Amino acid sequence: MSITPSMPVVQGSKKASLQLEDDALLLRRPHEEARIPLAAVERIRVEGRTVTVELTAPAGTTRYVHRIDGASEAAGRMFAETVNAALPGTPGRDTAADGTALVETRELPLSRRTRKLRRIMWLSAGAFGLLVLSCVLVAVAGEPLGMLVIMPGGLVLTASLAVGANALANWYREWRLIRHGITTFAAEVPERPGMYLYTDPAGLIRHVFTWAGGIAVKVCYDPVDPGNVVLPRVALFRRGELALGLFLGLLGLAGLTGTIAWAVVGFLHPESIATAF
Repeated sequence: MSITPSMPVVQGSKKASLQLEDDALLLRRPHEEARIPLAAVERIRVEGRTVTVELTAPAGTTRYVHRIDGASEAAGRMFAETVNAALPGTPGRDTAADGTALVETRELPLSRRTRKLRRIMWLSAGAFGLLVLSCVLVAVAGEPLGMLVIMPGGLVLTASLAVGANALANWYREWRLIRHGITTFAAEVPERPGMYLYTDPAGLIRHVFTWAGGIAVKVCYDPVDPGNVVLPRVALFRRGELALGLFLGLLGLAGLTGTIAWAVVGFLHPESIATAF
């Protein structure tokens, strides 16, 4: 059994998803993935926006379940009807067996987006820590009013540095994938406007979302990590993002460096701060 464009991917809350892949269900959460063979599934139930996968179990024992909350009720019902209809013909399925023995789980590495956001978070936290240190130095130098200048301006500069770093990271990723990735076309799913499917070198069908329109869009993906995909933009937008990232990043870096240097000089020579005020 293979994925078809008409088979929806059940998207739940907290970035959980459930989809049919070959002869198994793939349940993904941010940090783990469970592969549930159809032979281990008793049935799929839908109650409102909750989709529950019940596993087979011997008589008299408690059935183990996997649950996704916050899903689309329409997508969940379509998914459940399709899978439940296919279950009776699944090879090797025994409704009296312990389905948990067939389920395989594995931890997932952090996604590219999560790693990027964590780096930016740590960069911002480091900049904020230096701002606090600068305020302490100014206060020790005998001019606590200097903190009223350092902290508001420093927060604006920190935000500028974070936004600039994010823009540069996005620009570099797109630049690298366009030049060193694999370029192909993704076809739109008629029943899901905005959802496009493409096939990676291993034959796995992957999806990407965009509102660009059209029956197909050009995508570029990483041959080592086919899930790392971008939709190439026109050169003007890419250059604009690069210019914005450089401007904000350098502004934030230069401003924070100057602020910290001023605080250190003021700590070593308190009279310079007094003169400034």
